[in-house]
Amino acid sequence: MGTEHPAAERTRRLLAAGLLVVAVLLFGWLLVLGAVTRGQAEVRNWSTAWVGMDVLQVAGLLATGRLLVRRSRLTALAAAASATLLLLDAWFDVMTADGGGAWYTALAMALLVELPAALGLGALARSALDW
Repeated sequence: MGTEHPAAERTRRLLAAGLLVVAVLLFGWLLVLGAVTRGQAEVRNWSTAWVGMDVLQVAGLLATGRLLVRRSRLTALAAAASATLLLLDAWFDVMTADGGGAWYTALAMALLVELPAALGLGALARSALDW
């Protein structure tokens, strides 16, 4: 592997610094949001948001499957994105479920389906980098 061009290295370093600044700002916003909402938020289009997340998961899994059949290195990107969506789905299902049976169902789905699938997709993403 050759040395990086000075302009490319400078761009990479600026991008990295920018990402770190955004992360710090976002952390500050999280503190404000946590203090203001205090666990309560009213949401418009709740069902549309859930359906949208599921549509993204379907698209990600379809893309992953199609790229996997072709043995494309792009499988890594699709699998990583799909794994991330599954983790988000598990998190929001458990955190927004009503108590009792609904919460236990969400937890069971997260532990038995979504998290194992996300781990498998993560392993696929890693292995696809070597193709």
